[in-house]
Amino acid sequence: MVSEYKKAGVDLNKIKEIHEYIAKEISSTYRNVLLGAGHYSGVINYNGIKLALHTDGVGTKTLLALKSGIFEPIGIDCVAMNVNDLVSIGARPLALVDYLAMEKPMDDVVKGVMKGLVKGAIESEAEIVGGETAIMKDVINGFDLSCTALGVVDEIKDGHNVKPGDVILGLRSNGIHSNGYSLVRKLIDDGKISFEDWKEEIMKPTKIYVKPILSVLPMIKAAAHITGGSFSKLRRITNYHIELKMPEPQDIFKEIEKAGVSHEEMYKVFNMGIGMVVFTSPEYKDDVIKNIQKFVEVYEIGKVSEGSGITIFTYKNAVLYL
Repeated sequence: MVSEYKKAGVDLNKIKEIHEYIAKEISSTYRNVLLGAGHYSGVINYNGIKLALHTDGVGTKTLLALKSGIFEPIGIDCVAMNVNDLVSIGARPLALVDYLAMEKPMDDVVKGVMKGLVKGAIESEAEIVGGETAIMKDVINGFDLSCTALGVVDEIKDGHNVKPGDVILGLRSNGIHSNGYSLVRKLIDDGKISFEDWKEEIMKPTKIYVKPILSVLPMIKAAAHITGGSFSKLRRITNYHIELKMPEPQDIFKEIEKAGVSHEEMYKVFNMGIGMVVFTSPEYKDDVIKNIQKFVEVYEIGKVSEGSGITIFTYKNAVLYL
């Protein structure tokens, strides 16, 4: 059966193939790389300093921003998609540059996006040091936004020391965040979801997890930003078996599923209420929860055990295998 996401134009298997090809090609340039392509951020050693780099955009959520006239969250999204990936490998964000491309000059887009970028940068304690703005009528439909983020690392948190018995915690998301919007837009265009009724939820910006993760960095082994591919990305952390028992998601996810997306596919495309996952040892669990709760709602959602694969117990008590 063809997935709804593939019908919307996004083939996750094909994207994986592309990523693997790119990773293989660019690896020939490595000289000072400590953590290369395939994880949340790359890390290089520069004169004994570990520098982390990441680049990302906000995808087709920009088209719904144009439809709604809501632009500020898009700027926050762009910062979040980058700094959340930096902290996922233990990096503290330092600086950002942005790239805004438009089909024509659009003052409302520029003002709203810049306001969001600044708000996101302040929240993540990073500085926006420059960027690029381009007008490309024949290339861009509407506008596109991306950022590149730089961070510094003391100890790389790539999950190499995750082992059976470790505890998995889930940090609450702000909603859909910035992934799966090709599918969401298709459902809106097909009349299966009312954009007007769900506009506020759909346009909520991605939660920035920099402060909660940095507050517990010495006590965790790894962190995983739940973005494209959803929980399948936890394979980046460990090859041991991962078992997750998911809490009830926000109503917007239930509405998307009701619109025709299978229960299983929901957990392969969307964050389902958990925007960041943290791995820690049992002795630190209570302290980690206590610290994270100062910033965002957190759940104990799973454990690491012998074996391989990812097992998800959904909020409907269904069992999924990724």
